Amino acid sequence: MNRGLAFLGLAVVSLSPLYGQNEETGSVADQATHQQVGTITLEADAPMNINAFCLNKKGQIVAACGVGPGQIRIADDSGRVLKAWDIAVKPEAVNVAPDGTVLVGGEGKLFRFSADGKLLLEADSPHATALRSDTKKLREEAIAYLDRSSNSLGNMKARIEAYEQIITQLEEKEELNENEERMLEMLPKTLETFKEQYAIQEAAKKESGEEEPGISEEAIQDQIENLLKSKMRISSVSGDENNVFVATNDIVGYGFAIWKTSKDFSGGETIVSGLRGCCGQMDVQCCKNGLFVAENSRHRVVRFDASGEETTNWGGRDRTGVEGFSSCCNPMNVCFNGANEVYTAESGSGRIKKFDADGKFLSYVGDVELVPGCKNVSIAATADGEKVYMLDLTRNHIVLMKSKSLAADLAAAGE
Repeated sequence: MNRGLAFLGLAVVSLSPLYGQNEETGSVADQATHQQVGTITLEADAPMNINAFCLNKKGQIVAACGVGPGQIRIADDSGRVLKAWDIAVKPEAVNVAPDGTVLVGGEGKLFRFSADGKLLLEADSPHATALRSDTKKLREEAIAYLDRSSNSLGNMKARIEAYEQIITQLEEKEELNENEERMLEMLPKTLETFKEQYAIQEAAKKESGEEEPGISEEAIQDQIENLLKSKMRISSVSGDENNVFVATNDIVGYGFAIWKTSKDFSGGETIVSGLRGCCGQMDVQCCKNGLFVAENSRHRVVRFDASGEETTNWGGRDRTGVEGFSSCCNPMNVCFNGANEVYTAESGSGRIKKFDADGKFLSYVGDVELVPGCKNVSIAATADGEKVYMLDLTRNHIVLMKSKSLAADLAAAGE
């Protein structure tokens, strides 16, 4: 969720209705290459939340489950769990490397398992090591946060800045919905009132010589621990033949970073920082064409090479067409088929689209029925692209889509 809107306690409304009739191409549903054929709930003795998933080389679901300790579960399209193994942390991200091994990230830890669940490697994530080695910047961030929270003037100033940010964002938009038009009419008046109150309180404080109460060391340490816990989260993990790429929060601030390590998790370095995402979500996936980032707060996909140099990007906020991205923060997730074509997933509308590696729009895959919201919607496609999967985090199941031609063939065969 946009931080300014969250500060106001306002819900972000999806700006992406199902697109309507087009005189040349017909309805969007007519353009879709795939259709939803069912949902997959993992069948196990101990039900667990699915945090993320991918597909292995056999086309089976590899799901990261649980809140810590958790499990990695391998399942088929019926939801039958074929194999499972325990993991000591909450598995927040999962992927399958080119050699078939399973990469898992969670709570500041990285793991590599064999395809059948044997632990091959375990290490601290490079960002976790960096966070623990130098807490000076975290301490400064903690004090600034506590100062804003305890200082009435600081809190009011933060509120004013949030209002100004929202007004700017609304004014920059080409088209507003009814809710946004009302906000743009209301907020400037409210902002002016707060500025007047701020000026009065600031003058009164200067006149009285009153000092704000100090912040205790205990409160500072508690806030540092809170920051450490939140920043330890791993948003995504992926790997090529030689490297592992980990998406995490930036060490300081609210952006996201990409770390690169060697195949054995050594030699970690930041290759990209300052990525903008919301709701703790930043999906980074690699293939032979490079690193592809679903930079959701900028409504785009960004492509980097393995050293972190940007090679291209595409996208933009789009309420009426299929090539851009809708809602407050999308695309949320990306994946590839066997041809390394790029699939994008939108958490507000459940929309899936396909692009080539340079961002050329190839096809509209379809809309998944899911509970909308700003959240992880892990997506995966089979090598031939005939089947596409998306996670509905709220309902704790995976939605299965099949190409219309495959679905028709299966129906004709009575399957």
